[in-house]
Amino acid sequence: MKLDELKESMSTLDQILAKTNSEIEINVSIAQMAKNKILKKFRQGFVSCAILAVVFTAMALGNLNPYSFPLHLKIYLVVYLMVAAGWYVFMYLKLKSINIAALTPGKLISKTANLKMLMLSGEVFFGMGIVVLFTLLLPNAWDFNRAGFWCVIVTLVFAIVYGIVHMWPQYIKLFRDLNSIK
Repeated sequence: MKLDELKESMSTLDQILAKTNSEIEINVSIAQMAKNKILKKFRQGFVSCAILAVVFTAMALGNLNPYSFPLHLKIYLVVYLMVAAGWYVFMYLKLKSINIAALTPGKLISKTANLKMLMLSGEVFFGMGIVVLFTLLLPNAWDFNRAGFWCVIVTLVFAIVYGIVHMWPQYIKLFRDLNSIK
């Protein structure tokens, strides 16, 4: 977070703390739009994880490429993807239950902060799961399929850069808009 953004966030927080809930109004239209966009991202995450879980289940049942991508890693990935899909459903339902127009600004900010913490802890948990997967997968790929190994490395680097440069800023902006104050 840049220093100017931090100062702006702190001044907004100071304004919120200095006023009562009746003096502060949430910009419901912007907040509702942000909520809908976040819900869409959660649905897309669920669908992506579910489709990949089906693909890797088929790979496990067909025992495709057993040397460079062993069966136990395919099973791990299927379980991992099903848990991730469940997490997206949980986050979707949690956000869907928030009625922006009916909540006081303090309650909305509190619920949004809880959602942000859940998102962050989920990202850390699933990031560690990916690290474990690649720690177990890459030695096998190096031994049995060097071209596949380098394809995995390039794809992984691209995914990390894409997530940091493109996806995370979108989520940050949407969660800020969820607490948009008039």
